Amino acid sequence: MVIKWIHTQKNTKAKNKKLDKILPKLLTLILTLAIILPAASAFSLPVYAKESVGNGLILSTDTLTITEGGSASFTAALGEGFDASKLVCVVADPSVASVTPIAFAANVAAFQVQYGTGGSTVAAVYHIDNPSVVAYLTINATAVIMDIPAKLGTNRSNYCSLVSYEFVPYDFTYANFNDYKYILKIQYQCDSYQDDDYTKWGCYGYFYDAAGNILSKVHLYCSSLSKGRIYSSEFNVPVNAVRFSIEGFHS
Repeated sequence: MVIKWIHTQKNTKAKNKKLDKILPKLLTLILTLAIILPAASAFSLPVYAKESVGNGLILSTDTLTITEGGSASFTAALGEGFDASKLVCVVADPSVASVTPIAFAANVAAFQVQYGTGGSTVAAVYHIDNPSVVAYLTINATAVIMDIPAKLGTNRSNYCSLVSYEFVPYDFTYANFNDYKYILKIQYQCDSYQDDDYTKWGCYGYFYDAAGNILSKVHLYCSSLSKGRIYSSEFNVPVNAVRFSIEGFHS
């Protein structure tokens, strides 16, 4: 995995020696988080962002999600009297997303996150003179934000849960098919089957644009439920879609 340095600054030999001791540990931690992250958060539900508090450093959020071609920003704040221009950022996998500084004012710095190739990664913001002053940010770069409830369906007795999903390029090149950018392949498993009168299971999914308008409505279904069985569906993703939501229950 390649580590991309977003910002560099000259240091004295003494500072370099100090960095040589601390940075390998920092980078090892970032890479470890980046490896663990996909398994831990691939299907997590959207949550309100909360601050990422480090050792003397506070980020305005601990998680950012951006869609294809998009960007987002966050701030990093040091204690009063400290110079935020000394803050830098390193990204575990810069192919997923890049982070660049855009402004400094006293003890606060602003950074911009730009979509890359998609995926999940971890960024670390730290003080160039003291890398132990560090806070971490999870970056999710996705073709479409997935709003997936814990239980899929409209019947609390019979429901499924998400197993996996992936976006693959839309492979039709004809003019009449230019309204789509990806194919969403999704798998879901029956977790509960307690209502025999509701064997033909199904629920709807919706693709939304940035303004919240429904672009298309799709149907997840199976002819008969069987607990533990895995089902699959494929849907065309509209070019202007930024979010996909499925009917269901969050608890």
